[in-house]
Amino acid sequence: MNMVSDTFGRPLTTLRVSVTDRCNMRCRYCMPEEQYIWLPRESILTFEEIARLVGVFAPLGVDRVRLTGGEPLLRQELDTLVTLLTRVPGVRDVALTTNGVFLAEHAPRLRHAGLHRVTVSLDTLRPERLRDFARSPRHADIVAGIAAARHVGFPVKINSVVIRGFNDDELAELLEFGRAHGAEVRFIEYMDVGGATHWAPDLVVSRQEILDRLAARYGPITPAAGKARPAAPADEFRLADGTAFGIIASTTAPFCGTCDRTRLTADGHLFLCLYAATGVDLQLPLRSGATDAELAGLITPAWQGRRDRGAEERLVVAGRGALYSRAGLRADPHREMHTRGG
Repeated sequence: MNMVSDTFGRPLTTLRVSVTDRCNMRCRYCMPEEQYIWLPRESILTFEEIARLVGVFAPLGVDRVRLTGGEPLLRQELDTLVTLLTRVPGVRDVALTTNGVFLAEHAPRLRHAGLHRVTVSLDTLRPERLRDFARSPRHADIVAGIAAARHVGFPVKINSVVIRGFNDDELAELLEFGRAHGAEVRFIEYMDVGGATHWAPDLVVSRQEILDRLAARYGPITPAAGKARPAAPADEFRLADGTAFGIIASTTAPFCGTCDRTRLTADGHLFLCLYAATGVDLQLPLRSGATDAELAGLITPAWQGRRDRGAEERLVVAGRGALYSRAGLRADPHREMHTRGG
């Protein structure tokens, strides 16, 4: 193994793989617009191409792979890809982030294929809010998906993006839901990433405010004693009764200093940061006959030259607003959160 580190000494250990840019929901923090420019279908990597690229990343240090989208369960037979990835030498963890709508149907096959963990996005417990916020009537299916994932034995985490005036009055309810379903809730600050065209600073509910509100309900909250993995994005906390939850403070207290993740889009472009303006095209050389060594020769210098600290740099932007305008996003769909696989 020839593990690589960037200019700040951050290792390359986590690869987020978007398997599609399509999604069946329209959450305001990711896909709030009416129309989108989609990646050409012929550009989308096959499962075999994805597995080969993961096999190139693994000797460089990647041992954790997370499948994302868009909505990854829109890709037919995703369990086939999971099986391929679990066979890649060096990869010890394959996880999935999903909106949960199709999870009940797919959970048994994904478990059998060797998927290790599941994260479900659930921002509200009120079906009418989901219809308004994400233009989806499928709230019951998401809840059923969480139950099905737990039933087949998956460790489940629930990601909840907290937005002032939308769901910031549901913090305790979401925590109780997670406790009832044996799933750890992670509250996420609203981020001004590509696609979040409605983002504004006053809509952000900070980590401190989340803690203050929960403490008013539950009493003293204590930070967990260290992270299980230093590069993990969530700060862990516990209620007095031991209930654990996390907060990802990407907007007010970014974790750029320990970020070990890179992103592969569904059409094979490598992005070193969620905020990165440009990426590295791996699809063209992959389909033009490049060897594994030649592909590694593109990835290695890109990571070794990485200086990205995108979220930290956004902290000091004067008059901070949305990262891209609608026109800017349409000019390059790779800027979209749903394409980049947040």
